[in-house]
Amino acid sequence: MKIALYGHSCTISSEEEALAMDHDLNIDHDLNIDRVLPVDHAIDDSSHQVVVTAVSRLSSASACAQELAEAFADSRLKWLLFFCSAQQDVEELATALERLLPDRSIIGCTSAGELSPMGYCQGSVAAAAFPDDSFHIETALIEQLDHFDFTEAQRQVGQMLESCQQQQKAPLKGHTFLLTLLDGMSEHEEVVLNTLNAVLGSIPMLGGSAGDDLAFGHTQVVYQGKAYQNAAVLMMVNTDCSFMLFSQKHAEDTDELFVATKVDSEHRRVYELNAEPAAEAYARSIGVHLNALTPEIFAQHTLSVRIAGESFVRAVQQANDDGSLSFYCAVERGIVLRRNRHLNIPDALDVLLERIDAGLGEQQVILGFDCIFRQLELGALNALDTVSQRLSKRPIVGFNTYGEHMNGIHLNATFTGVAIGRPKGAL
Repeated sequence: MKIALYGHSCTISSEEEALAMDHDLNIDHDLNIDRVLPVDHAIDDSSHQVVVTAVSRLSSASACAQELAEAFADSRLKWLLFFCSAQQDVEELATALERLLPDRSIIGCTSAGELSPMGYCQGSVAAAAFPDDSFHIETALIEQLDHFDFTEAQRQVGQMLESCQQQQKAPLKGHTFLLTLLDGMSEHEEVVLNTLNAVLGSIPMLGGSAGDDLAFGHTQVVYQGKAYQNAAVLMMVNTDCSFMLFSQKHAEDTDELFVATKVDSEHRRVYELNAEPAAEAYARSIGVHLNALTPEIFAQHTLSVRIAGESFVRAVQQANDDGSLSFYCAVERGIVLRRNRHLNIPDALDVLLERIDAGLGEQQVILGFDCIFRQLELGALNALDTVSQRLSKRPIVGFNTYGEHMNGIHLNATFTGVAIGRPKGAL
């Protein structure tokens, strides 16, 4: 397994520096933890309130909004982040939340499943609200992702940084991160994330791509009472609490290779692998019939690509009637894809949570972005309940994604997120 734990004020520039830091922190390389960076200490304040989490399973959007509004009634909770089942009427929910909590800043997105203190959920809304005595948060909406460019990124990020600077809870450097939620069907994640990362400097970035319960129809993000497609919402968080970014994958490369010989890069569709129809070549390699290519099969048989010596999963989204394969992440003609072997997800999760505990102590919230393929794989292996029980012991709020984001990279088949420690003297 591979785990990356990112301290929020440091970067690793070379393998030698990484090994040196691993030595200083006594990292066990048998666990394949490739980056573990130190975390700053929380600023002491005995009056701090903590992040509040809630989950609603009510099917009525208005009733769900009412339940969440009651959970977040404390006037110190100024910012609300939610992840909404695609079964819910997200437009109605967004409008109702805006009406019931008019003095809050509210963002969210649709999901392919929710993560909450109840574990894995379906058909629910999971949410977290942030207090203004520990946090200052700026939010922004990006519309028309296909027209997003460097100039617009500079403008959006510049405005958010300026506002955070004026109302900061702690110095921006080392105490700030950017959370990104993107339309998971936009096919523009790579460009948007790379562009944002280029203007953020040392500020880390993480997030997820919205889902729709594997319908692959339309995914939406929510900003201030309205739902949007072909859009993204940003949440810049400045806090005096310690936090730790993480990204874990459980897939390893094998020596079995495919070359993408015919590709529609714009739509992430591969027509040929090794000069053969892509779906046929893939099905034969994993030993299943062409008609058996389902999301559950794709989840258990991922592919990966190496970039600058590091392996990144490129998960297949679906097999098409013309024999091509659609992918969740960018694919280009000539790329070499490697078949993966998968390690044990529950064991990997235990190691990750132990590392978070060691780095932060008790957490007030974990914002988690868990690839939908991990959930599908766990279901196929009858291990979903096992992992759900582990998650239910944590203050986690998140969702199953159509892709995860970490520092400008669009990922697949990972569990990515940020854990936020409790402020000293919290209520």
